[in-house]
Amino acid sequence: MKKVLLLILTSGACIIVYSFIIYWDTIYGVIKVNLPKLDQFGSRELTTTSNSNQGSLRSIDQSVTTEKTIVSTKLLNKLYLEKSLMPGNFTNSLVTSTHFPVRENLAKNYITITFQGRLGNLLFEYASLYGIAEHHNMIPVIEGGCHLKKVLKISATSGQKLANVKRYNEVKGCTFEKEAFNLDRKYNWILNGYFQSWKYFVDSSEHIRKELKFKDSIQHEATNQFHKILNLKGISNTSTYVAVHVRRGDMVHSSVMTKYGYTSADKRYIDDAMTSFQLNFSNPFFIFSSDDISWCKTHFTKENTAFILQKNSPEVDMAIMTNCNHSIITTGSYGWWIAWLIGGKTIYYKNYPVKGSELDKVFNSETYRPPSWIAL
Repeated sequence: MKKVLLLILTSGACIIVYSFIIYWDTIYGVIKVNLPKLDQFGSRELTTTSNSNQGSLRSIDQSVTTEKTIVSTKLLNKLYLEKSLMPGNFTNSLVTSTHFPVRENLAKNYITITFQGRLGNLLFEYASLYGIAEHHNMIPVIEGGCHLKKVLKISATSGQKLANVKRYNEVKGCTFEKEAFNLDRKYNWILNGYFQSWKYFVDSSEHIRKELKFKDSIQHEATNQFHKILNLKGISNTSTYVAVHVRRGDMVHSSVMTKYGYTSADKRYIDDAMTSFQLNFSNPFFIFSSDDISWCKTHFTKENTAFILQKNSPEVDMAIMTNCNHSIITTGSYGWWIAWLIGGKTIYYKNYPVKGSELDKVFNSETYRPPSWIAL
């Protein structure tokens, strides 16, 4: 009897083993479907129900579905690197472990700038940050409350305080410092200064023109006001539109500023610049923007002139002027950016700053103004 039972048990075991071998593919398939998928680098398929996690990943990697997020090796490396370089920025990230294989060539450090001043200064700072970042293959980061994010369609991300940071402090103001193009790529960097030179971003100009697009609401308002100005004067589309920016204000009335070397253009310069356009273009029409518009209205009274009279924000005024074809500028970074954004022919006031002044000692006209602009 024992031999019979032993024979039955042995036969049963053999049948089970044989069945397991025969149906192994099916069993393995079921297990494979129900387990997370891992590749040789540790990539895995994760299920997430957090809307915030999906939103943050969507901005980093486009391989996102409504039910599952495929986290590729490249994404894991990117999240790991950004988590280590920007503490706290990915506290809700799906990736919480640091045991992922990180490839050195994927690493990109960050660079930011201390924003200061008004719109013209901010534009110089952002454009130079972008150009310096692109030169070093770094990622530009700006603070979340930066005014430019409210008025422009800039793409730079906002982040928290950087770790492993070095600072570059600008030595002079209106000049190009080549040392800013030789930063150690092992560190994250903070730039301090105004960086007012076209040479910081000349190689990135095409990208920056796309970055410095005014938001739709601002551009819409500016376009409406521009056409109202033309309609009031009965100006046709056959005219050549010339933006004239006149900076006076503190450059005329502040003794501290004038003593340091700041100055404003006189009426003769503007008359000569307007004459130059009249000689070289058919039907030029001049639109004035100024912090002293009453002075402009008093001194320029010809029929082919108009003025922005409405009290606008600086960005709306600048957007109005960028509807023009060419520009005449006096002094200051605000007028500089009107000219740069317009393109076309630009005439600038050559007697700025005052020769021999303290400002003149830190000012380099060749690196401050593009070489295609015309001094008068």
